[in-house]
Amino acid sequence: MSAKYIVPFAGLPDTTPIETPEPLPECLQALRYFRILATEFHERPDDEVCIWLEMTTPIVAPQFFRAMYLQALALLTAHRMKMAEMAQDEADGIHPVSSIKEDGGSMTFAINQPSLSMDNATLMLTVYGKAYLEIRSKMVAGPIM
Repeated sequence: MSAKYIVPFAGLPDTTPIETPEPLPECLQALRYFRILATEFHERPDDEVCIWLEMTTPIVAPQFFRAMYLQALALLTAHRMKMAEMAQDEADGIHPVSSIKEDGGSMTFAINQPSLSMDNATLMLTVYGKAYLEIRSKMVAGPIM
């Protein structure tokens, strides 16, 4: 239970007790970025997204991304969630169509092996991974002399 404290009103002593506000979740800032950048996951509960954000946090270095850290974290988390979704679709036998002949008689399905690896080819499989790569490519690794 929250501790109670007294809030003065207009400089006058007030004895009205109010509840201490509950602390905000640790991932709130990153979650706000995630909700803006990855609207396709709007139905996923905050708790689930926060777990994904926590799992991705060790991979994204705040010292490297500096001011772009929260955006990079949100994008890489969305990429990993999308890749997990794609892997589940593959397991369920759902394959995206890669080509259809004009007469409609032939259809080719894209069968690839999605993974959670961090190589550039894997990052290129989602719009989130591409955006993450774009941010990463613009970061300077060290001080400019």
